[in-house]
Amino acid sequence: MKQLANFYGLFMNLLAACFLLPLITALIHREDSSVRAFSLVMIICVVLAAIIKRAFGSDIAALKLRPRHTYFLVATVWLIASLIGCLPYMITGSIPNFFDAFFETASGFTTTGATIIGDIEFLPRSILLWRSLTQWLGGMGIIVLFVAFLPSFGIKARNIAMAETPGPTVTKVSTSFTGTAQRLYIVYIVLTLAEVIFLMAGGLSLYDAVNHAFTTMATGGFSTYNDSVAHFNSDYIVWVITVFMFLAGTNFELYFFIIRGNIRDVFKNEEFRLYLVILALAISGISISLLTSYGYSSIYEAVRDSAFQVITLVSTTGYATVNFDLWPTFCLMIIVILMVIGSCSSSTAGGIKVIRLLTLGKMLRREIILKLHGRVVSDVAVDRRKLTPDTLSFIIGFLTMYFFTILTGTLLISLFGQGDLITNFTATLSCISNVGPGLAEVGPTCTYSFYNSFSKLVLSFVMIGGRLELSTLFVLFSTFFWRPNRA
Repeated sequence: MKQLANFYGLFMNLLAACFLLPLITALIHREDSSVRAFSLVMIICVVLAAIIKRAFGSDIAALKLRPRHTYFLVATVWLIASLIGCLPYMITGSIPNFFDAFFETASGFTTTGATIIGDIEFLPRSILLWRSLTQWLGGMGIIVLFVAFLPSFGIKARNIAMAETPGPTVTKVSTSFTGTAQRLYIVYIVLTLAEVIFLMAGGLSLYDAVNHAFTTMATGGFSTYNDSVAHFNSDYIVWVITVFMFLAGTNFELYFFIIRGNIRDVFKNEEFRLYLVILALAISGISISLLTSYGYSSIYEAVRDSAFQVITLVSTTGYATVNFDLWPTFCLMIIVILMVIGSCSSSTAGGIKVIRLLTLGKMLRREIILKLHGRVVSDVAVDRRKLTPDTLSFIIGFLTMYFFTILTGTLLISLFGQGDLITNFTATLSCISNVGPGLAEVGPTCTYSFYNSFSKLVLSFVMIGGRLELSTLFVLFSTFFWRPNRA
């Protein structure tokens, strides 16, 4: 308990440092209420850290976590971040209601992009920057940031990565997981800076470029304008963001193959190849549907709009350039499927991940072979690596939790008669996959503001659960977890 408390103290100091950028922005733009809000929250974080240090000491170097402690630490840190992070909204009066502010902050840190704000352009620029920054911080993982830049605190990096990193597997691109985290964050930062440069080359201000680069690379989708990316009315900006959403949805570990000159290995990766096939089929299918059933007369416009919306949804970013809720049913079916699948493992995207879809397909193929040939045993392997029974069991368990959570969440938010079936189902699906927009009343031009406080709280936990791959959060609700003398 003492060592866990010390970690929370260190986390409070890190969180306080994260408020510096929006505080500086508030000072530059003379937003007095924001200056007071960010200053006060920073003081609160530092004071809490000092109280924890005085009460428990500051020795965190020897912190050794059992598996149950790792899950508890990761889950509670994300909850604490959402609770602290919502304070600037409330103090400035931008979002005075706690449940609304908590929903918005959880949506930010989990890179979901769902919002309760109808008119975001009235918000102070510093608040909008904090809103975007929460997504960038949550994109690669809040605690992975510790592993990357504060390795001296001694937590086993692999345990943290397994509990927080999106995807069923975590491999190393360095001799240590600390080194891996550092290299992944370097790639993350470099791609973010590159997008800022490309966006500014297209005429965006530094402020708009930074905000949209933050939320693109995090696959979050928060924008500084009510009409999202459509506000810029620029094909160049649309294509730049499309490319970087694609890059953000790709397994970040593949970039090290490129850095080392092993480009062929990228295309040998089975998950990446399936990712490309899914994108090609979805873009082609929607483009044809728009041309034949929705009145598009230009092939270029159909491909542009379908490519942007397919990639923004499969990467679970959630930007919008058109109101796809009005598209033909065929397109909407593809959109729902994309929301479920998501992008690659070890990316910043949500969803069940392409690697799980690939593995599930191989498992089904094995079952067919067993039916046809009886005793013939066919191993399930991805990239020539045999998957263990434990890994296969975990994937099946995840998929079970995923769809059970969607059904349960849909049921809970329907208790008070809010929203129809399509609205509530896609709202829950969007939150668990960290997409943002859904269909009907939570479509790309709508918000989640009509839900009551209970429903917003449910959806907030669904978002956090989805970002932490479900088991990390939901294990806390197990009676087995709270029994003494367990792992």
